[in-house]
Amino acid sequence: MRTQRLPSKPVDWPVDAGRDRLIGDWHIFQRSGGHRTSTDDLITAWYAVHRNPVTPARYLDLGCGVGSVLLMVSHKLRPKNALGIEAQAQSAAMARRAVAELPEHEGQIDVRHADFREIDFGGEPYDLITGSPPYFPLDAGVLPNDPQRRACRFEERGGVEVYVEAAARALGERARLYVVFQTRWSERVSTAAAEHDLHLSGRADFSTRVDRPEPFLTVFELSRQPAEVAHRVHCSVRDTDGRISPEYQRIRQELGVADA
Repeated sequence: MRTQRLPSKPVDWPVDAGRDRLIGDWHIFQRSGGHRTSTDDLITAWYAVHRNPVTPARYLDLGCGVGSVLLMVSHKLRPKNALGIEAQAQSAAMARRAVAELPEHEGQIDVRHADFREIDFGGEPYDLITGSPPYFPLDAGVLPNDPQRRACRFEERGGVEVYVEAAARALGERARLYVVFQTRWSERVSTAAAEHDLHLSGRADFSTRVDRPEPFLTVFELSRQPAEVAHRVHCSVRDTDGRISPEYQRIRQELGVADA
């Protein structure tokens, strides 16, 4: 069991940072005016958990932000060692505090403030890796003034390509990477995977509504070993009346998050 003293809040702790329940009795800190946990995070965590029912020894979350995917996966799978890497100081600070406030549990969860592009992952590889990269090029629209929102939405430090490259350096021989991206840019994921000898072994497509079946977000499962038949699942987030669909509610319940 792990016991950890709660760190004091840094001097520059954001005044609009609130403590919100994430999953079970685990909480995260997120700003009312900053980037907040979203559908992207939930579906990434769910697909990683859905496809990996066995406790991983080593779990890595690239660009962990305030820690939502890192904590949802860790809550469900209870890895022996989990590591989140985040380049933005403010987000890393909030993720660290969320980890420090966790109730006692088996396993170790750490958050490192660093740019994962510069990390040497030599040594023991990871059994499971997740990533929720930004997916808007810098010229795709008006950049938010808020640094945290800007970094989470726009590719200031690169997009899905740098996530796949970093994961390929850290991925175990039979491990899997789960990365979420806009479906319309699926070719970018496929190209990046091919460049690093990774194979598409599964994908979960999500559409906004039952009556609008074209997916807008996809969680890609990439592996070193090719699959005989790639796993495939499709889910509509809302029904025709705009309410949370029964199938998406089941996904939330399988992951263990509160009812929407």
